[in-house]
Amino acid sequence: MKNAVLCAFGAALALTFSVPAAAQGMSSSVHHDDRGRADDHRDGGMHKDQYGSWNSSWGARPGVAPKHWTKKSDWYRHVRACERKYRSYNWRTDTYRIGKKALRCRL
Repeated sequence: MKNAVLCAFGAALALTFSVPAAAQGMSSSVHHDDRGRADDHRDGGMHKDQYGSWNSSWGARPGVAPKHWTKKSDWYRHVRACERKYRSYNWRTDTYRIGKKALRCRL
């Protein structure tokens, strides 16, 4: 009986000290995307620049707009709309695929 109580107490003690350490490691407010840029998450993950607003919960932020895209400040909205509508959308080429055809997203 004593051994069971001691084991339970030891397990509870171990959980008490391991949870705050794990939570502390995940609370970082800076995230580096796949291009090595740091995103500040203190503002809810929203990034704003010349291409519009991008929320980090949508995934990795797309790069610069292609040359054919003239509404630079609307680029992130366009990418988000195309990603939501077309699963095969690729922001690098601004196209989605239907079979073997690559079509430019017009949203």
